[in-house]
Amino acid sequence: MQNGKKKVLALLLAGCCVLSACGTKTDDTKTAEKGNFVTGTVECKEVYVRAKIPGYLTDIPVEEGQEVKEGDLLFSTDRRDVEVKQTQASATAKAAAGQVEAAKNAAEAAAAVVEKANANVKLLETEYAKYQELYAMDAVSQDNMDKLTTQLEAARLDAAAAAAQQQAAQGQYEAANGQLAAAKGVLDEVNLNLGQTSQYAPCNGTITMVSSSLGELIGTGTTIVTLTDYSDRWVMANVDEYAVGKLKVGQQIPLTSKAHPDTVFHGKIVNISKSPDFATKKSTNELNDQDVVTYEVKIALSEKDDIMLYPGMLVQVDLDKAGEKK
Repeated sequence: MQNGKKKVLALLLAGCCVLSACGTKTDDTKTAEKGNFVTGTVECKEVYVRAKIPGYLTDIPVEEGQEVKEGDLLFSTDRRDVEVKQTQASATAKAAAGQVEAAKNAAEAAAAVVEKANANVKLLETEYAKYQELYAMDAVSQDNMDKLTTQLEAARLDAAAAAAQQQAAQGQYEAANGQLAAAKGVLDEVNLNLGQTSQYAPCNGTITMVSSSLGELIGTGTTIVTLTDYSDRWVMANVDEYAVGKLKVGQQIPLTSKAHPDTVFHGKIVNISKSPDFATKKSTNELNDQDVVTYEVKIALSEKDDIMLYPGMLVQVDLDKAGEKK
């Protein structure tokens, strides 16, 4: 009987030891696998190509999913209204140029009159000075002296009038130049608008959305085509204040994805925001823990990775291995 009890007790002790060993092994495994990871989101360059001027869409030579190169035509709007304005603005500028030329000629003619009037005044002043000497010697009569005085005063009045006309002509010339500059400005704006009736791809990429249809009347600023450049990809991750101080721009950092669990992707830290992004709020304050502030870290993805990570995918960022180059 006692031998039976001893066997049962021995079995119980052995079972407890096995359970204890298993529990210890599980805890060690969890600790080893835990690490210091944060979750990031894959993003990429998106360009929203908008209409620069209002009008009817006349051409959309691209479709969603199509690959385009920088400079390829994306869409065009009706040019006719802008071409009419171009004709009007061109005619106005041409007329303004003619007015400038006429005002210039008038100002030059007025300047010539002033020059001639001043020369006449100078000549009469010289003659008047000689007559005064002769008049002092009684060699010239009073009548001749009075006539010369009258001629000199009249010449001076003519010179003053010519100067006033020259000033007015110069003002008209400057005003004509101002009108010409304004007309050229309008023409330049119309030419710019005419060039903006067609919009081209600003970079290589894939058409991910076409938001309008042919014949649709669109307004300024309306997004017509969304262009995505999948070659320019990065990961945005929020890192808490305890870990962000250990990171530096330029560090290499490994990334993993649930979509490709057996692949390690290569990233490079290109920016660490110095402004807090948000705080992780806690409903209770256990063990004196406080709210944790996070900072946004941008990690560029390497083009050498053969497998594509699409925008919106979640990846795990291994902060402990930042700086290690594989």
